Amino acid sequence: MSSEDKVALAKKIKAVVFDSDGCFFTNHVFEGAEVGGDQLKLKVRSYYDGQGVSLLRAIGIRVAFVTNEKDANSRALTGVVEKFNKLPSSAKIPGDGGWEHVRLFTGMGGARKLEAAEIFLKEVGATFEECAAMGDDLVDVPLLRKVALSAAPAQAEQVIRDMVHFVTERNGGEGAVRDFANFILEARGIDPRTLPPN
Repeated sequence: MSSEDKVALAKKIKAVVFDSDGCFFTNHVFEGAEVGGDQLKLKVRSYYDGQGVSLLRAIGIRVAFVTNEKDANSRALTGVVEKFNKLPSSAKIPGDGGWEHVRLFTGMGGARKLEAAEIFLKEVGATFEECAAMGDDLVDVPLLRKVALSAAPAQAEQVIRDMVHFVTERNGGEGAVRDFANFILEARGIDPRTLPPN
């Protein structure tokens, strides 16, 4: 696909679906810590990626995260999404300076990621032709094949990088989400410095 075609697709995007581990978080997990009898899984992410989500929301793009993890295993992502949805910009009325909430789907891996995306798009009134997605491994293939604009982080498996439209310069959890957000903004001629802070 040509650069011009990618830019044309990016201009039409109304919704973006992100995988969690390997995209928003690094693909590493720290295990073994216990709090109150619960095993904790600690994950690493970059504030650049959080700002990337905010940039997309600031221009009216709806954002969802879909992960196979659930319950205590999804605690890190659940906490981040809750923070996004408690930002001052989220408290305002959408369309009046406020941003729509970030949607989270847990316990939905493989083909169920595609099901989650269908639910999300129906909720926000968008189609797969207006949707982008980022994934890093085989579990993301059905979703990446279905969306109009697919992306992968720099460290994604080679088979994934070979099939997507856009590969970020940075790794997942280290700026990949921000790279993709920057690309979408640039395609639309939007200077991120002109957008309201989160």
